[in-house]
Amino acid sequence: MTESTHATLLRRMTRSQDADVAENPLTSSRAVRLALTKAANDTVGLVLAVSSVAEEISGLDVMLDGLPDGLMLIGLHRQERLVGLIALDMQLRAAVLEMETMGVLSPQAVDDRAPTLTDQMMCDPMIAGFLGAFPQAVRGTDFDGWGDQVTHEGKISDTRTAGLLLDDCLYRVVQMNVQLGPADRQGLLLMALPLAEVPEATVPPAAEKSDWSVAFPKAVQDAPATITALLHRFKLPLAMARGLQVGAVLPLPGCSVTSVRLLSADGQEVAQAKLGQSGGMRAVRLQAAPVLDLHELTSGGGDAKAPVAVENGMDFPIDLAADAQTPDPFETDLAFDVALDASD
Repeated sequence: MTESTHATLLRRMTRSQDADVAENPLTSSRAVRLALTKAANDTVGLVLAVSSVAEEISGLDVMLDGLPDGLMLIGLHRQERLVGLIALDMQLRAAVLEMETMGVLSPQAVDDRAPTLTDQMMCDPMIAGFLGAFPQAVRGTDFDGWGDQVTHEGKISDTRTAGLLLDDCLYRVVQMNVQLGPADRQGLLLMALPLAEVPEATVPPAAEKSDWSVAFPKAVQDAPATITALLHRFKLPLAMARGLQVGAVLPLPGCSVTSVRLLSADGQEVAQAKLGQSGGMRAVRLQAAPVLDLHELTSGGGDAKAPVAVENGMDFPIDLAADAQTPDPFETDLAFDVALDASD
């Protein structure tokens, strides 16, 4: 042994296991090979080698049209619902039967024939073992979660029946070609299940910076507001109010088209307006409040004094309102608003 060869062997012996795992990562194809090889050997004692693994994603019709003739179709269920199928060709079925009945493989390939219920029952242990080992074998690969919680039950007569029973969606089809023992015989196992949908990551929208001066008007500008246009308000005796009839005319002393006041819902005055028309409808035009014109109460100027009366040597002011006629005890004052709704 040369020195270079000896050094290479020492490096391999002293290399950590982590380095081996890094150089030979577990792929989905390798995981499928291990699952099928172990299931066949542990259940029926069949020694096989997976020569190739092919994967294809297609719709239901394309998937069924591409299946080879002579396959035994077994339904795959998830939560008691038919979701896919697993298929074995004649050579693999025959190899399982030979191992369970004779314990040895025939060196010659068998002739094709239609699958029977006996074929299904004899192959059930190997299929169950493969489906049970598959989820753990592919953990961490591209097939992770694809075959979880799947069981097999019931033979499907043909591809036409399968097309009526299965959902029309995208399917992942994994086909495994196997070498059956030392004999020169080739078999095939195929599994089809719906392609798991990966939810798209939703990016939440960036929060907008709130500006109070902008956000507040934006929030309240569409809020409803009720404004009442008040033309005049006056008092009327109850007896006169009861005598009002259609066509009666009420005088509005001191009222003009420019004396309209706009009131909010709580009765507060918010603006003054002028009564008019717009498009054939009653309308008001906002205007500035009139400037107050102050006048002296007496022509002579100076402070005006209220008249007084002298009684028993004492003087006291006279209430000018006392000279007014006292209203009838059944007569009361009513305040009437001749108002315009701003919505008119």
